[in-house]
Amino acid sequence: MNSAEALIKSIQGLSATPGDLSALHGILKKAEDSLRNNWDVQLATLEELDPSIHSLGYLYLLEGLTRGSVSKGKTSGVLLLMARFINRCDARQIRLASEKFVTLCKRFKDRVLELEDPLRGVAPLVSAVRKVQVSAKCLTALHPDCLQLCLQAKCYKAGFSVISDDILEVDQPRDFYLYCYYGGMICIGLKRFQKASELLYNVVTAPMYQLNAIALEAYKKYILVNLIHSGQFSNSVPKCASTAAQRHLKSWCIPYNEVGNRYNDGEISELEAVVVAHSSDFEMDNNLGLVRQAVASLYKRNILRLTQKYLTLSLQDIANMVQLANAKEAETHVLQMIQDGQIHALINQKDGMVRFLEDPEQYKTSDMIEVMDSVIQRTIGLSKNLIAMDESLSCDPLYLGKVGRERQKFDFGDDFDTVPQKFSMVSSLSQLRNRNSLSSSRFVPQRSLCVSSSSSDTLLAGGSPKENERQSKVSSKKEGDDAGDLKHWLDKNGLPPCKVLLKERPAHDQNHKPIHYVAASEDLQKGDVAFSVPDSLVVTLERVLGNETIAELLTTNKLSELACLALYLMYEKKQGKKSVWYPYIRELDRQRGRGQLDVESPLLWSEAELEYLTGSPTKAEVLERAEGIKREYSELDTVWFMAGSLFQQYPFDIPTEAFTFEIFKQAFAAVQSCVVHLQNVSLARRFALVPLGPPLLAYCSNCKAMLTAVDGAVQLVVDRPYKAGDPIVVWCGPQPNAKLLLNYGFIDEDNPYDRIIVEAALSTDDPQYQDKRLVAQRNGKLSQQVFQVRVGKEKEAVQDMLPYLRLGYMSDPAEMQSVISSQGPVCSMSPCMERAVLDQLADYFMRRLAGYPTTLKEDDALLADPSLNPRKRVATRLVRLEKKMLAACLVATVDLLNELPDTTISPCPAPYAPSLK
Repeated sequence: MNSAEALIKSIQGLSATPGDLSALHGILKKAEDSLRNNWDVQLATLEELDPSIHSLGYLYLLEGLTRGSVSKGKTSGVLLLMARFINRCDARQIRLASEKFVTLCKRFKDRVLELEDPLRGVAPLVSAVRKVQVSAKCLTALHPDCLQLCLQAKCYKAGFSVISDDILEVDQPRDFYLYCYYGGMICIGLKRFQKASELLYNVVTAPMYQLNAIALEAYKKYILVNLIHSGQFSNSVPKCASTAAQRHLKSWCIPYNEVGNRYNDGEISELEAVVVAHSSDFEMDNNLGLVRQAVASLYKRNILRLTQKYLTLSLQDIANMVQLANAKEAETHVLQMIQDGQIHALINQKDGMVRFLEDPEQYKTSDMIEVMDSVIQRTIGLSKNLIAMDESLSCDPLYLGKVGRERQKFDFGDDFDTVPQKFSMVSSLSQLRNRNSLSSSRFVPQRSLCVSSSSSDTLLAGGSPKENERQSKVSSKKEGDDAGDLKHWLDKNGLPPCKVLLKERPAHDQNHKPIHYVAASEDLQKGDVAFSVPDSLVVTLERVLGNETIAELLTTNKLSELACLALYLMYEKKQGKKSVWYPYIRELDRQRGRGQLDVESPLLWSEAELEYLTGSPTKAEVLERAEGIKREYSELDTVWFMAGSLFQQYPFDIPTEAFTFEIFKQAFAAVQSCVVHLQNVSLARRFALVPLGPPLLAYCSNCKAMLTAVDGAVQLVVDRPYKAGDPIVVWCGPQPNAKLLLNYGFIDEDNPYDRIIVEAALSTDDPQYQDKRLVAQRNGKLSQQVFQVRVGKEKEAVQDMLPYLRLGYMSDPAEMQSVISSQGPVCSMSPCMERAVLDQLADYFMRRLAGYPTTLKEDDALLADPSLNPRKRVATRLVRLEKKMLAACLVATVDLLNELPDTTISPCPAPYAPSLK
């Protein structure tokens, strides 16, 4: 008996009981290599087996038979064998080798698509999904392939039967993306737009480290489906979407966002103009048909809006209001909407009047009660599934092994919860957070939580006033050796010999300790290495978390690097002298997040102090940054569960319970003032806290020396000579003074990168808006353009704005291109129109100057007062520099006005002039 005959005997004799099948599975695995022999032998072998009885053996033989290439003459026969097997095989047997079965089905799908006959594979793939699926809640690797075939064959009903169940378990994220994307397209084909919106929403909001093509295409269709279904468009990506999606989706879907914005306006002509302008983009995405459906739905949406204002309207009035061609088209739309249940109305054919009615549904019929009952039952079922998942996760050994390493040290009680290891559509994270927040108050840590002995409370609020007073007295006894503590700690922990030392200067406020700074310990020449701090003494997320992947996950999807570093230092400070970073944290407390003028970031100013910035855009930036910090604070508990490697040594200190928002904001501002942005390193190392770096180093805008990452260290190479005792300065990057104040608390009068922003936008009410927008785009400008006015180059900035502003005044398309490409007065424009452009610009600069409560002379008088509050001093210096740039712009504009030939001409009216802010 040869090997083929022996294998047949084994398959035929061991396909009955579970025990026999297990033994057969082992035999087939060993014989897998020999199954790749002659094609005719395997075909003859298959003829002796019944696919419904000998499914496991048949699967191995058929998979080996189809592994290689098949000639065109035999393709049809092989496909027939595969389809017959998939339809007739026993689910219990093929699940023993489910991966091999999935491979076979995918191969079957590919062969069907090669023959351009997808309809032939729909029924077998639908059957395959049901057989390989352990439960209706589980997503299999065959779901996307089955839905793809249904789409190709336009068998939407068959595809809808596959997506009708609620999926709660997913093993592979890519399968989930494709399942929801293809499912959404099938629902679009069936005009089930609500279900399509739900599926596409799942793709857009699914976790992702970086944007993928599936999510991008899903978001485009999601926008259009929402317009068709609900008539609503939001400029923002769903809040629960990942940070990667929120950052990038909008910028890749600009044409679709424009469609949504015009749809919200309700003007058919404007919407159609946008569609025409971007038709090539829509056609390239295969979304042109869906876009046209969205345009058509706007007619119905406008009719629906009329029902909220009117009780009775004529068909002709409806046609006029919603921009339909005639009353007949209006009647067609109204009848269709009545049939679809979108509105309730009666049409009087005699006089052509439409009477809008209230919803007649009383919610007491047997049919409606049945519908309500089915919805309630589904909700109950989902609730039970969520509870079951929560209970399962609470006992997950993978999570307990990873996060519960401290279990032996502390008594966690019965409320220790976990998070899922599998990707799941239903997240229990918020529930876990709430349960742990409640239960953690019952835990008593066996370690003491000490407070830093520093009297400053930048990173963490201290204890009672008496305790703070005691700590302050203890600190004052060691005042003499404070300056050497940090340097001594660095030397003790491996700092190589360097050419700097720590010195101090008095603070503006006598109640504060002197400020330390890094100075040259000897004469330095350009190119000398002042110091080199080893990586072991540098705080980065890679070091803090011990895992670069976790660092990228947190900073991509949840928190900024600054927030993570601030949170880590707050926990470390809570350990007091037990923390290895104690000397460095004490130095940060001494600095109190102050900049070079001994001033804290405006993030820590009071409301009254922020009034010093009235008139400056910086005030709005401060408030916006403060709101961002508040949002990050609300995410701290979530991160506490995600980053076990960071918080495993603090298992009881849930962040929002351990630290108030004010303390977190203080720590954030302190870290912001001293963090170093390293270049050419991994994402987990790009933001670093360097003990000899800022704020001990002074910032200077015209300096080129930067802290740089080298092999195993962060070093500073000076860019100029220094005498012994001179303070060392470094470059802070090309930042304007507004950013310097917000980030570091100081202003540089000689900052060559200082600038103000002017925002201009073409009027969307302009009938020629689309033409002007296209002309602007061809010349490198946007419909909403940002112009930067740099210090010393105000005249050039004004000349750069003029062509864009002139475009808003033009009405002749032939002249638009020549106008936007020119600078200075344009001869082809009438003097009155040129004057109108310059008058608008001059008026804008005067309005901005009038927005400041003080004049330049009053600012000079304030700054001459030596007793001026430090915060008011730095704010006054900022607004004074801004006003100087605005005044220079105004002078340049007036000079151009004076160049016009006839100053007696009155300005022209400009109903569609661009807006300036």
